[in-house]
Amino acid sequence: MHPARQKILEYLKRHGQATIDELAAHLDMASVSVRHHLDLLIGDNLVEASRVRRKGGAGRPKRLYALTPQADAFFPDQYQRLAEISLGILKRILTSEDLQRVMEEMAEDILQRAPGGLDALSPEERMQAAIAFLNSEGYMAFRECQDDQCVLHTCHCPYKDLARQYPEICQIDDILVRRLTGMTPLRVTKIVGGGTRCTYRLIPSEEASPMAADSLSAPVEA
Repeated sequence: MHPARQKILEYLKRHGQATIDELAAHLDMASVSVRHHLDLLIGDNLVEASRVRRKGGAGRPKRLYALTPQADAFFPDQYQRLAEISLGILKRILTSEDLQRVMEEMAEDILQRAPGGLDALSPEERMQAAIAFLNSEGYMAFRECQDDQCVLHTCHCPYKDLARQYPEICQIDDILVRRLTGMTPLRVTKIVGGGTRCTYRLIPSEEASPMAADSLSAPVEA
């Protein structure tokens, strides 16, 4: 980003809002140049403008500029670090069974946003709904079928950096796929294991053996 536009964002972050004259004074820049940069930031949906009438109603109303919620992406955050610390603490103080329960609860929280009535859909309709929901969560999912064998691919892991350190997180995806599709997913490849995607072989639940179900969290080859 152009240095002047970055400085505008930083000033608005500190002060909440500002006029062109205030920004021009801060940047030691002509007002027309500040207006140009503001127009570009507005076009990128990072800054928004509003009019405030002068006291007494005299004169033209001033235009005040402020950041949009999208501008937060240009400022550093510590969400990743906080998540790493939290998972590290949980892994130290919880048993493996309790940690698995935490992953199950996380999956249940995500599933609260899933469409209802999946059990009433046909298998094909349910698969389409499952893929649509996974894509809405950022998984970039698609399915391939051949000779009555279906595999589900997810090309993006929304939390792969965390999953590399804490592979237990992958249980969340296993639960999501199982609950959404109504089928038992067996991992074939894994992004955090070096694969380009996570791939699941889908088995109708009534055909899955207890050993297959237990293998959901087992290590897989990349």
